[in-house]
Amino acid sequence: MTTTNGLSTTTGGRADPPAGGSASGSNGGPVRRMATVGIVGAAATVAAAVFVQTVVVPESDESTKMFSYPFWSRALFVVSPVYALLHVLVLVGVLGFVRCGAAGPGRDARVGGGLVLGGLGVFTAAELASIPVRGDRVADTGAILVSATFALAMLLGLTGYLLLAVATARAGRWTGWPRRAPLVAAVGSVVVLVMSPSSELLPSGVAVWAVGQLILCAATYTDPAPAGPATAKRGAEREVRLP
Repeated sequence: MTTTNGLSTTTGGRADPPAGGSASGSNGGPVRRMATVGIVGAAATVAAAVFVQTVVVPESDESTKMFSYPFWSRALFVVSPVYALLHVLVLVGVLGFVRCGAAGPGRDARVGGGLVLGGLGVFTAAELASIPVRGDRVADTGAILVSATFALAMLLGLTGYLLLAVATARAGRWTGWPRRAPLVAAVGSVVVLVMSPSSELLPSGVAVWAVGQLILCAATYTDPAPAGPATAKRGAEREVRLP
């Protein structure tokens, strides 16, 4: 609905969404709740990674040649399921981003979203797969396969986020800092891949990765139902100006 000089007009019996703002569709509430779940998971992952890097790594007496480093193998039996749970929470938040439509309806958005969600699913599976090989050395076959699974998860996520970053920029439904959120998530994936060869620095890489997920989920929470620029333009064209 557009009001000019005290008069209002409607088109098709429905009010126009505000130009440059968010549509108030029914999708906004569920997406915002999903984003909240993702924020909790990403923030907890950042906190856990920082704790491991600053407290566990310096005090660890486990050999860096063991897959479980910096944890004892028995500790990884508890740590891995906790990490898996945090990844699931992040996955819910990213699913909220995919559903909000900020990346538009194009092929890049669909493929990118599928790759990112698939990567998070593989990431979760890799955490659980760590339990059977927690007592292996890093050069053992089982440990190598699980490490390769982690790398595959990050590569899927990186590829997906790059596609989503392009799609979001083209769609123009987000403006300001949220528009760059998928690109920040992609940078986080690059950082964790670069740091992954060093078991002593890997927690820092995970922290940076999680910050990228946190920013993406925060952007989704901020604008869970972005209005398309075309919609805003049509709303402006329907405005009635009277003398």
